[in-house]
Amino acid sequence: NVYKRQGFGAMLRLSQARINVSEIDALILTHIHSDHVGELIGILKARWLEDSDKLEIYGPENLRIFIESVLESYPYLRRKLKFNIISSKRFSLGGLKVKAINAKHSIQGYAYKIEDLLISGDTRSFSELYEDVNKAIHEMSLSFGYEAVDHTTPENFVENASLNEVYFVHMYPSAFNNRTEIKKFVEKHGVKVSFAEDLQLVEL
Repeated sequence: NVYKRQGFGAMLRLSQARINVSEIDALILTHIHSDHVGELIGILKARWLEDSDKLEIYGPENLRIFIESVLESYPYLRRKLKFNIISSKRFSLGGLKVKAINAKHSIQGYAYKIEDLLISGDTRSFSELYEDVNKAIHEMSLSFGYEAVDHTTPENFVENASLNEVYFVHMYPSAFNNRTEIKKFVEKHGVKVSFAEDLQLVEL
């Protein structure tokens, strides 16, 4: 299963999904903004309390610096948390091939291709993102009329995306409140649109 949850609220949703932190095999992080890694230390501490094995954490190269910096504030955890940081751009998890590609965001970040599924992370849309994928879990932070610099707009998405199906996530209020029009606009360009919800399970 690919379970996607951003930052804050992750442990609550794991509990609601009846997934114990000790059952997690690995974490794949797109970038180190707080809304994506806000509960990372909490998850690692919970795993220590469960006496879990070392957790493999995949992410961009600046992830190591981020974790080390956070642990400066929690020195008592330094010898207790068990994790291994991996910044490889190609790896396998559970028999699935994963490829990381550089996102176009305000800081270093990755999008991930897991077989033929794209997980965009935070990025503006660009054509190379969609090579060899058919479906995407894709950010749609911005509504119509914004400039796509660090995030995706509907116009920016349809200019670049070549997909069969997309699940939009990471929607700022203006985009979230305009979901109906975004769906109509994107589907006119041949991409089936859904909006992901917490605890939703999708067979891919």
